[in-house]
Amino acid sequence: MKKWMYILLLLTVVLSACSSQATEKKSDIKGIEDISLKQLSKHKNTYLGDNSAVHKILLDLPGGAIREFEIIDGKELDVTYGIKEDANYTEEQFDAYWFDQKDTIEKAYLYNAFALFILVDNVENVTLKMNSNDKQSVTFKRQELEKKLPHSFKEYQDDAALWQKELVDGVVKSKDKRQDVYKAFPIKK
Repeated sequence: MKKWMYILLLLTVVLSACSSQATEKKSDIKGIEDISLKQLSKHKNTYLGDNSAVHKILLDLPGGAIREFEIIDGKELDVTYGIKEDANYTEEQFDAYWFDQKDTIEKAYLYNAFALFILVDNVENVTLKMNSNDKQSVTFKRQELEKKLPHSFKEYQDDAALWQKELVDGVVKSKDKRQDVYKAFPIKK
């Protein structure tokens, strides 16, 4: 009888350790705070058409859970965020990153659009969308977005500190300025 008690106790300990380890698994989905603009700047002067380079940029951006991307007419980039079968994260982790906080989608979409316009020289339009029930999408146009900024995208390309100060801290993380941008580029549901 004692032998069975020890076996049951050991089995309980092993199973509880396995289950706690599974729930503590950290998501591989990067947030804005996880991104180094200096590292990201290594991708500057990329062009649409170089699918490998564009894919690397997308993976390095916040929410880099890219289900697919498409280049349209050599000047537009259409990016869909979602879960792939071979992903290193679960659907719960994906949903927690994108949907648990109210403004994550707004911040990540804007951050990613800025980065794509800064790093990919010939992209004119960027459409970012979810492969989910919400189907939240937005299309940013380079010329219209650049008019709202104090400097050109080319200037941010060569100055990561300026990019951080004016675009990330000044616009993406500022609710008022972010909302001004989304008045011109509304998120569609």
